[in-house]
Amino acid sequence: MPGLTSVGGVLALLEEEDNELKVFAITKLLCLVDNFWAEIANDITKIEELYEDESFSHRTHAALLASHVFYNLGEMDDALQFALNAGDEFDITSDTLYTNTMTGCALDKYIAQQQQHVEIDIALEQVANRLFQQCFIDGTFEQLIGLALECHRLDLLQQAIVNSNEKERLLSYCFKITVEFVSNRAFRDEVLELLSMLYGSGDEVNYFNLYQCLLATNNDVAITASLVSLLQSGNELMATQLAFMLEENVSQQLLKKLVDGLIVHEAEGLDTSTIRSILNGDVTLPLYVNFLSKNNRTDMLLLSQTKKDLGTDSSMQDNAIVIAHAIMSSGTTNDTFLRENEDMLAHFTNYAKFTAVAGLGVVHKGHLSAAQSVLEPYLPTEDNSNVYENGGALYALGLVYANAGQSQIEYLIKHLTSSLDETVRHGAALGLGLAAMGSSRQDVYSALKDVLFSDNAIAGEACGLALGLNMLGSIDEDVFQEMNNYGRDTKHEKTIRGLSIGMALMMFERLEQADTFIDTLISDKDPILRTSGCHSIAMAYAGTNNSAVIKRLLHIAVSDANDDVRRAAATGLGFLFVRTPEKLPSVLSLLCESFNPHVRAGCLMALGIACSGSGNKDALELIEPMFKDHIRYVRQAAYVATALILVQQPNSHPRIGSFRKKLQETIKDKHEISIVRFGATIAQSILEAGGRNVTIELVRSGGHLNGPAIAGMLVFSQFWFWFPFSLFISLSFTPSALIFLNKNLEMPQVEFKSNAPPSKYAYPKMMEPPKEKEKKKVEKAVLSISNKRTRRTLSSVGDFDFESKKKEEEEKKKAAQNAHV
Repeated sequence: MPGLTSVGGVLALLEEEDNELKVFAITKLLCLVDNFWAEIANDITKIEELYEDESFSHRTHAALLASHVFYNLGEMDDALQFALNAGDEFDITSDTLYTNTMTGCALDKYIAQQQQHVEIDIALEQVANRLFQQCFIDGTFEQLIGLALECHRLDLLQQAIVNSNEKERLLSYCFKITVEFVSNRAFRDEVLELLSMLYGSGDEVNYFNLYQCLLATNNDVAITASLVSLLQSGNELMATQLAFMLEENVSQQLLKKLVDGLIVHEAEGLDTSTIRSILNGDVTLPLYVNFLSKNNRTDMLLLSQTKKDLGTDSSMQDNAIVIAHAIMSSGTTNDTFLRENEDMLAHFTNYAKFTAVAGLGVVHKGHLSAAQSVLEPYLPTEDNSNVYENGGALYALGLVYANAGQSQIEYLIKHLTSSLDETVRHGAALGLGLAAMGSSRQDVYSALKDVLFSDNAIAGEACGLALGLNMLGSIDEDVFQEMNNYGRDTKHEKTIRGLSIGMALMMFERLEQADTFIDTLISDKDPILRTSGCHSIAMAYAGTNNSAVIKRLLHIAVSDANDDVRRAAATGLGFLFVRTPEKLPSVLSLLCESFNPHVRAGCLMALGIACSGSGNKDALELIEPMFKDHIRYVRQAAYVATALILVQQPNSHPRIGSFRKKLQETIKDKHEISIVRFGATIAQSILEAGGRNVTIELVRSGGHLNGPAIAGMLVFSQFWFWFPFSLFISLSFTPSALIFLNKNLEMPQVEFKSNAPPSKYAYPKMMEPPKEKEKKKVEKAVLSISNKRTRRTLSSVGDFDFESKKKEEEEKKKAAQNAHV
């Protein structure tokens, strides 16, 4: 029996006056629409009229039929509208392509309207609620949480978590995706406040997860109240552990608020001295310094060989060796190399001397008790008027007290405002910014602004950067406008560059709140300020993987007219992927082959930043061809990026051995370009950083971004412009140590058993001194003419009996001996 070839007869029933015939026609056409939609489309007007006829009993069926027709015609907006008009006849549970497409379109439209806070169509909201209810029925709570976050529905999110049998797991899942993927700062904070409420509502409070939420929202009041409650209830150990977590993760500004809050309760009779000492860093910093100094494995022979290979022909090589020493000895307090090479330091001049002294701050990083005594010979005094030593020492002081320098701020402000020399002001401004990092202090801002407005290029560069360090992550519209306006007015490129980095640091983790400021910078005519816009995007959306932001940076990287802007855009991608570094190589695989060398260099730095300390093999495969690139600064970036990826990787890593060898060959190669050898030297020092006991940690174990580390990495990425910025990488170092303390904050004796072979995690072998070759006695050379003469003599002797003659001589000797006896 032949199949049906036309529905013309059924369509004719739509013209009948009898409603039952029209109902039959609509019902029949719904069954046939997938195959005959093209023919039905000719009568779509009649179907629409039936839907609009309120007296027609099956008008929702007519709407559903019209939706199917428009769907097949590709008119998705009309199809969705009629599907919504169909009400309950639109079955969201059927697993068909039409249903999946329409529900997807409905959700997209609902999400967009929810995020824009516009009035939502009732029919659309009903369909969305039916989809949410179906998730409850199916038990797909993870999907429901994702939808609730997309739709900005806190009520739905709370219901999903509360009604689940896996509350703890879903809370952790929700926290993870909120921190990583929710790009609206205000809504993210609302979600985290809800999660903190849910964590604290159970019978057994999970304090660690609760504090993760409180930290993300900087809720100092709730944190203080919780610590006080724990101390009052006798749970000092939990309060102590939480205090260590706070000290590691929060800004100086928040720490000060917590300490001030605890002091109030101290006056009420509660002992908070232990917690306050931890929050002030009085416990953690000495422990880390002790660990790094005792376990220091800095290869001094390697450093000496590097010094010998580089020579002292230029200031670049001088800077390279002192920066390498600082990074290799970071936090170890071991400055023996400088003391043993005073003859080398004696010929240093100008900013090479500035960098050498500043490097002491990296070597003694965190060693607060001895900072003043170590730097005293170089700090500004009446007896020491060398401005490069003075400026370097003030910079060093900031590096020692980085993110923990409230006690040094007044001292640094004094020298910043009292000195008239630009080099001293430069060092004082950098030190002040480091010491006051994230504190948003008004007195610091005023002092830096006054020096900035003096219109000096050297001092202005440091002040612009220091302003951003002080205001790290604290958007202030007035401060931004003053910095931006001055950046447009001044003619000094150095000052504009300092301001560009400073404005970017202010945007840290501000997400959409920074968009207005970013748009202002990106649209500026000055390429340096557009560079600031790219850095601002990287800072504001660090670790978010936001697809719209990624597209924006990629577009700038391939379209901007200025090479520095394109390089900054490419580098900024690395900060966006710090939480998911494994995804970045696929994003940059094509961009790494760009014809523009600045873009290639930026891509390499992005891979190094995002994959730092991970040993990511895909990233290393992208970087490897760049070692042979014909552009010098691309090769330099390749060495530095590879070192960032391989830092603290075990000897078993397949690329670590060959890379170390390649670095030594490049440093030794006198025919290689100087900046490439400089990059190789810095890369070698990164591999050996902190006496081989530190790694780079841009994201904390709880998922929070390490603000000082990311700020330090951003400034370090500008080392190509100003060598002393290389020292900022020390802010990204974290000791690779696991430290146990008892309730008295003392280290107990702990033993571990590891089934791994010792060689797997052993320190790399130290460079061995060249072995002295044993002097062997050289045999006397016998000339051929001598052999001929000997043979001629023997032949003339004839048959002379040499054996008999020898025996006679031996007998004479024996006789003489006997006579003597």
